[in-house]
Amino acid sequence: MAKSVVSYGSYIPFLRIRREEYISALGSCGADIKEKAVMDIDEDTVTMAVEAASDALAGVDPARVGVLALASANFPYGEKFIAGTLVEALGLSGSVLTSHHGGSALAGSEAFLAALGLLDQTDREYALVIVSDAPQASPSSGLDHGFGAAACAFVLARDGSGLEFEGACSRAGEFMGLRYRTAGETGVRDIGVGAYSSMAYNETVSASLSGILEKMGRIPGHYRCLVMPQADVRADTALAKKMGFGEDQTRDGLVYNLVGDAGCCTPFLGLCRALESAGTGEKILVCTYGAGSGSHSMSFCLNGPLPASPRPVGSLLEKKRQIGYIHYLKLKRII
Repeated sequence: MAKSVVSYGSYIPFLRIRREEYISALGSCGADIKEKAVMDIDEDTVTMAVEAASDALAGVDPARVGVLALASANFPYGEKFIAGTLVEALGLSGSVLTSHHGGSALAGSEAFLAALGLLDQTDREYALVIVSDAPQASPSSGLDHGFGAAACAFVLARDGSGLEFEGACSRAGEFMGLRYRTAGETGVRDIGVGAYSSMAYNETVSASLSGILEKMGRIPGHYRCLVMPQADVRADTALAKKMGFGEDQTRDGLVYNLVGDAGCCTPFLGLCRALESAGTGEKILVCTYGAGSGSHSMSFCLNGPLPASPRPVGSLLEKKRQIGYIHYLKLKRII
């Protein structure tokens, strides 16, 4: 039985910091962004998750949700049953099947795929997937310059008109020293060898994408849109071109240059943005990547219209207030 996304929602923090602020304060910016989203003092990955999920559940009876899959590599607690907080905040049933995913930027697709499977274990109609993330690094690290924040949520149904899930492929392997965080640390680190990082990324993501194309019996031209991981847009663009995807196929799902790297949420936020211009019958390919390294590629087909999100990504990108670098450091509790 086909499973589909029947509604979705997203959230991007109101505050933004421009690339020029980094250059003015530090003399350079280590990320190829125009600006990025920054959580306010009263925001975290849980509050963002509630905002996105509330939009996704608009028009859906929470009592009919039988699965809750939650993903973030940056929950505000090192150990706590976060899903319980979401159950209370969203008015879900206390008997909902839950699934927590974290530890890397692959957590979002892990949660999505888990929800598809768990939906078969409940007699309720819907599964709710929430992906909310805000990676952190030391301000002295170039990694910090590109790290943003965002959340998105999807309601899945066993059989319904919407964005039909067609299949997935995966690639996993060991590449040490890439975007890792040891126990007790709050910020990620990287060994900083660009050639090694690029090799790991290209090998992992290209194998994942090749796998899904082979599985579906398709070529790049069959897809209206390819949404890439977006931890490094230049690497994404080069790899997509090498594999036969055109710039017009990757454009609609790009969010990195205006939001930053929102960890496991970025490709799913890109999917939300792509859905705002997608037409019935068009196919979308979503690829995720977790350094270390793993990748999932998921194929979708829009088999019917989706209800408009209460807060489209396009409008969230426009609704903002710029802050300076000192304000940014205060929000990060550095000063």
